[in-house]
Amino acid sequence: MARSSGERMEADPRIHWGTGEIGGPRHEYRESLMLKLLRANLQSGSLVLDAGCGSGSLLFKLGRFDCMVHGIEQSNEFVEMLRSRVKASGLSHIGHIRHGSVVDIPYPDKTFDVIVSGEVLEHVRDDIRAVMEFYRVLRPGGVCVVSVPATPALWDFSDEWAGHLRRYTKEDLLDLFEKKGFIVEDVRYWGFPFVRLYHQFLYLPYVRRKTSHGVSEDAIKPPDTSNRQLLIKALSMVFKFDSLFRWAPFGIGLILKARKPYADVTVKLDAKLDARLGAIGCTS
Repeated sequence: MARSSGERMEADPRIHWGTGEIGGPRHEYRESLMLKLLRANLQSGSLVLDAGCGSGSLLFKLGRFDCMVHGIEQSNEFVEMLRSRVKASGLSHIGHIRHGSVVDIPYPDKTFDVIVSGEVLEHVRDDIRAVMEFYRVLRPGGVCVVSVPATPALWDFSDEWAGHLRRYTKEDLLDLFEKKGFIVEDVRYWGFPFVRLYHQFLYLPYVRRKTSHGVSEDAIKPPDTSNRQLLIKALSMVFKFDSLFRWAPFGIGLILKARKPYADVTVKLDAKLDARLGAIGCTS
């Protein structure tokens, strides 16, 4: 059943999130698109926040770049699991994993150069507050990349099962960020036609089958076997053809890249300019 982006759903009460590992071919492909948008911003010395890092798949990918990555996550189970995995991994570019919510990020103002948040905002009742928090903890000139499910007309069983509260239109997402002060540099649909076909004919039947047996987040991905890795690689190759259709408004999701303006820098430059003009006897 299609739903407007303004309607709200409660999560399936049978589902308890936070103990399984989130993954699958569509998940891996989406994260590759986010990293492609971010790559130029992942510079040496940059501070990066993965806001709503889940089981850490994107966090660990970011940790392979020459920047320092922090994560926040609302699930205590995920936080404990990730802390253990980070310690065992030996990756020196992954910093603190904190328990926290995207509507109340436990960091001071202007801390980060980059924020990433994959498939999080659709779970948050106050998504406006979350975007305001992204803006607050970003430094002037910092960038934010988010992904969300697209198109209310695509609402189906998997949205209810996953605890989504909404799907976004492109206009919804643009308004959400622009009205809170961000400059949107890129917003694109992704996942048409091959990801949508995968979702309809492979993913949805799989989730229905698993949840009918009372399985929760294990339904997110197939069993962890070598065959699964081959499946992910094969489907990832197929999904790349979707990039030829990024202009079409039929994708299963949206990815947005936005920048916090250099407001503070502009104020300082204006002050210096005024001082120079005053020194030579000019008025603005």
